[in-house]
Amino acid sequence: MAEQNSRDGAGLDRRLAALADHGARVGRLGTAEQARQRGDRRRRGTRLATAACGLVLVAVVAGAYATQRGHGAPGLPAATRPVRPVASASPSAGPAPEVTPRTDPSAVPGDGVPDRQQAVWLQATTTDGYPLLTALPDGTLAVTDQGAATDGALFALVPLAPGATEYLLKTGTVTSWGEPGCAARDGAGFAVVACDAVRPEQRVTLRGRAAPYQVVVGGKALELTRAGLAAAAPGQGTPLTFIVRGRAQDPFG
Repeated sequence: MAEQNSRDGAGLDRRLAALADHGARVGRLGTAEQARQRGDRRRRGTRLATAACGLVLVAVVAGAYATQRGHGAPGLPAATRPVRPVASASPSAGPAPEVTPRTDPSAVPGDGVPDRQQAVWLQATTTDGYPLLTALPDGTLAVTDQGAATDGALFALVPLAPGATEYLLKTGTVTSWGEPGCAARDGAGFAVVACDAVRPEQRVTLRGRAAPYQVVVGGKALELTRAGLAAAAPGQGTPLTFIVRGRAQDPFG
């Protein structure tokens, strides 16, 4: 028994001695140089970790930007080029041909307004070809060249009352019904009908201070070209000169 107690005491002494030695080692403080080295290692580790995080963040942002561009998101263009207008393929209209105004010694003198008893041509003396107004056998108004003019190109300008500024434009010769007809607006054109001073479509006015005048029939101006006769807005018709061709045939005049 005494021998067993002796062995147990020796083992306890060894364990206590080992424990004391471990405590002494743990409790010892390192030198100042060792502390600085440990601090440097920690700072280098922190810088490396920060740099690695920065690289990861840049990669994430670049990937997101590339994804947005791939899906049509707006971004800055690589280069900006000026936009040049596309030239029109349609040709521009050419200038109107210059026409020398025609002077006729038989034109009505003075203000250029004929007497009611005069048979006159209505001639576009500032228009290419110098066309004349004419009445056709079918009762419509049209244009003709001076060389092809017949009695249908003769007209008389008759005021509605002495000194009036509204007129009837009568044919210079009698028609098939035995008396002069009157120019009238007829839809989109003009025709010759039985005269009736009450009808507004037969009322005629002259636009201008002197010849040549624009002749307005039923609210539309006569527009004479080599291509034909058309109705135009007042102020946009063809200036016409009255050329005396004799005496009008009017049994009631």
